[in-house]
Amino acid sequence: MAYQYSQRFVAMGSGSTSTSPPFYVGDFRLLSVSIESSASLGPTNVIIQGSNNDGLQSLDIGNASQTTGWSNITIVLPASVNAGGNVGKGIFTFDPPGYRWVRSLVSPTLQSVASAMTIIFEGSSF
Repeated sequence: MAYQYSQRFVAMGSGSTSTSPPFYVGDFRLLSVSIESSASLGPTNVIIQGSNNDGLQSLDIGNASQTTGWSNITIVLPASVNAGGNVGKGIFTFDPPGYRWVRSLVSPTLQSVASAMTIIFEGSSF
């Protein structure tokens, strides 16, 4: 029988920068992303990016400002986390992820929005 495990990574929390550190998801079968804002997200989008860069440590793929090797997986619009009375909350699942690394970001011009937002990645293996 295969060993099953999961890992939780808080990509953005109180006082975060606009780009989260990378999170290795190459071993996971499912990846869930939880987005919660203490207020309405207003005009900002949350961008989830993926990378297939080699290496098993975040230092292998560069710093947060590096854009080479990263592709947008999805852009979460404010309306999608503010729908149905769930103001500022949403959970999204990627099945299967298909990439080795993920990170999240918001526009650097909306830094104050990033600091009032929590983004959590949860990876699960089967």
